[in-house]
Amino acid sequence: MAARLGVVSVVQVVIRSLRARIFSGELAPGTPLAEVDVAAQYEVARPTAKAALENLVASGLLTRNAHQTARVTLLSARDALDIYRTRSIIEAEAVRLLAAQREVPSEAREANAEITELVGASPIDIIDPDIRFHAALVQALGSRRTSAIYAQLTDEIRLCMTHVQDATLLSTKDIAAEHARLLQLISEGEAAAAAKVLEEHLRTASNKLAEHLESL
Repeated sequence: MAARLGVVSVVQVVIRSLRARIFSGELAPGTPLAEVDVAAQYEVARPTAKAALENLVASGLLTRNAHQTARVTLLSARDALDIYRTRSIIEAEAVRLLAAQREVPSEAREANAEITELVGASPIDIIDPDIRFHAALVQALGSRRTSAIYAQLTDEIRLCMTHVQDATLLSTKDIAAEHARLLQLISEGEAAAAAKVLEEHLRTASNKLAEHLESL
């Protein structure tokens, strides 16, 4: 029997392109994205453009009120603090559970090694490995439901980090060092200390981001 090849729909292609443009900063916060314009730009039917925009609204990357054009989400300081508080609740508990088993995810080590090699590079380059580092901590629990809940935050987390790194508010060297310290504490079974490092790590990022957003 011939193997079946997965088919990427036109809607998914448009979604991926718009996501990449948002995360790269090409589509800045507040940029309007009308269905007719998206359809013309990508040479797709208007219902296709509408479906792509609705997907991005659902993920939090776009904001649209009734009868208004969708716009790239402009995060407020309160939004950033709430997003990071939510991820801290999930990640801190994951770290405690991993430390109880002294289980250090290999994916987290690999991601932090990648970050370490990027010291001196553009800060925005560490966004992907940084997200993979933190996601690895949650995914290592082996809980499909916990991973699914955390995945719902991923786009907003990435959008937050794009704001932070684009403004160069965090040092890549410091991020790598804090990650390394966190993994060391997990390996030593220091659950409370590991959770504290994680919480402080995220609190620093969220506070700097909030300050930056307040200044805009």
